[in-house]
Amino acid sequence: MKNMILTIAALALAGAAAQAQGVPSFQPGRLAVMRAGDRMVSLHQKQSPLFIDEFLPGAFNPSPTFTLRVPTNGPQTIFINGHAATEGMLSRSDDKHLLAFAGYGGVNLLQVPGTPSLLDIERVFGTVDAAGHEQTIVYEKHSADVKMNPRGAATDGSNNFWSCGNAFGTAYFNAGPPSGLVIFNGAPDSRDAKIINHVLYVTLNDEDAAAANLNAGIYSFQDTDGNPAPLPKAPTSSLALVVAATSPYTKIAGFDMNPQGTIAYMADTDMGVEKYVKTNGSWQFACNFSIPQNISTADNHENGCFGLAVDFSGAAPVIYATTTEGYNGCVNSNRVVQIVDTNAMATVTTLAQSPSDRIAYRGIDFTPELQAH
Repeated sequence: MKNMILTIAALALAGAAAQAQGVPSFQPGRLAVMRAGDRMVSLHQKQSPLFIDEFLPGAFNPSPTFTLRVPTNGPQTIFINGHAATEGMLSRSDDKHLLAFAGYGGVNLLQVPGTPSLLDIERVFGTVDAAGHEQTIVYEKHSADVKMNPRGAATDGSNNFWSCGNAFGTAYFNAGPPSGLVIFNGAPDSRDAKIINHVLYVTLNDEDAAAANLNAGIYSFQDTDGNPAPLPKAPTSSLALVVAATSPYTKIAGFDMNPQGTIAYMADTDMGVEKYVKTNGSWQFACNFSIPQNISTADNHENGCFGLAVDFSGAAPVIYATTTEGYNGCVNSNRVVQIVDTNAMATVTTLAQSPSDRIAYRGIDFTPELQAH
């Protein structure tokens, strides 16, 4: 374990040197994974330091190829509840130049002990570019009267952000002047948010859906006349079902869809990854990819997946996901896995294994691309 810590530290220093020389810290075509925990702070303290680890696809990574530490004190502070089963989603911006996520800020990590969703502290967005430059943006000066968990964020790369969360946590925020938060009244709860081919999508799991008398699945947005609202900004924007999740695969978290809108995948926190295919204008369930476990059933937290991103560039889609197993009643000591979707019996390959029960891999997407100047 000591060697792992030293390796990560060395990689972080190498990344800082690369930034100074104008070389991007994140390499293109790799995986970016949100990591909660540093081995020091227990996830049960419910305030976790954040890192973004870079991994190579295709084979097991004994350590990250690069690690970025997100500030946990000072004006750029952002952290999440690493014990919560819903927080820590990660998405790449519509222009592919930023990684976006959401969390808590305005105070230093553990400055005010307790469950952060119950504290009177700010809700913030975080962005990271290819060079490793991080920015924290306050989007809500939250009151402790409402228990709102910020779960994730999506951005177009041009100061427009969309959040997912509970307790009216699905919202739009303009970070450039004039700024302001617009809560979507018809979408109180959501699990993940992602912009695909210039359209914002969110997921609802079975609990969210039942509360709103809707189906679990993937949703886009529409205006009051029922017309598509690709990147909604009005509070009256409502949800429009795109892909309904098939029972029993309704504990939905992360998702992805090809740009053509004909193949979709959903991560189920207890069942694995589900594939849906659009044929003759109708979405149909294709198969489920279950995740082989390496923790005993008596000790295990869950059997499924949380974050999800898919590479659709090749002949067979390649699925990347973070798993939900863990010890001590929470998601920890889990994995990053890869599935090459050749058929329903495709092999699940472990790309990274958490080295500690104080570390959890959460959201996943592809590394940001260097912006041309």
